[in-house]
Amino acid sequence: MRLVRINIEARSEAEDAISYLLLEVDSGGIQAEDIKSEPGKVRLSAYYPLDDTVGDKVFKIRKALDNMRELNPDLGDTKISLESIAESDWTKSWKSFFKPILVGERIIIYQSWEKAEFPKRDVSIQIDPGMAFGTGKHSTTTLSLQLLEKIIKGGEKVADVGTGSGILAIATAKLGASSVLAIDVDMKAVEVAKENSQINGVSDKINFICGDLVTVIKGKFDVLVANILTKVLLPMIPYAKSYLNPGGYLILSGIMEIESLDIGKSLKNEGFTILEIPQHEEWVAFLAKAPNGDEK
Repeated sequence: MRLVRINIEARSEAEDAISYLLLEVDSGGIQAEDIKSEPGKVRLSAYYPLDDTVGDKVFKIRKALDNMRELNPDLGDTKISLESIAESDWTKSWKSFFKPILVGERIIIYQSWEKAEFPKRDVSIQIDPGMAFGTGKHSTTTLSLQLLEKIIKGGEKVADVGTGSGILAIATAKLGASSVLAIDVDMKAVEVAKENSQINGVSDKINFICGDLVTVIKGKFDVLVANILTKVLLPMIPYAKSYLNPGGYLILSGIMEIESLDIGKSLKNEGFTILEIPQHEEWVAFLAKAPNGDEK
């Protein structure tokens, strides 16, 4: 299969905003690298199947970039270019991009092709992302992992909505959860996540299914984590309480700082108590607690 790589060159301060834009246009993977010949500039590369929808994607990206510049002229000009590449070339490029990542106090994430020595931690996770989003490198995943490390004490029943490569589900199982239901609307992501759970020796603790929060989840959970996008999280929040045990925890990530007020307001309207709102760069996450069930 051939892919198209859409490259966007922009000022470094626009990296998070443009990454978010590319995810909204359904990118199967994003790379970011500094442009050495132009200090202060970054090249973001998004990957898509080479088909007749590419032109529409480029149009949407150009229009969104124009809107971003109207809101913030300091972002400056952006340059877009396209390349057709073989999937094997994409794989080589993807592998060179990821290195071991330390998260929180206990977690390290590494890839199977990484041969170098790296620090030993009690929760080590091997992730080969394939075309699925979620390697621990992005701020939204890091924030989610830090919150999971904080609240998983052992024996919890957890749901991971929008599992991607399965990294949050795997981390949750290794942190001590008794069972994890991992859900994604993309069957390719589910397949990659299953493989990653087998590699990490926790496939017996995780049930991977293809679907969405409303149609496939059954039962109640002690923790529900969703690292998606704000436009998906907002309509999900009213349903979340019905899937949590009294006093259960809700972790939401994939939220830009400018969107956090809407998330916070929705959580409070549904009776959640917001415990923590950690932030990394322009991204925030929410740790909230469901009502105990004895409120009048």
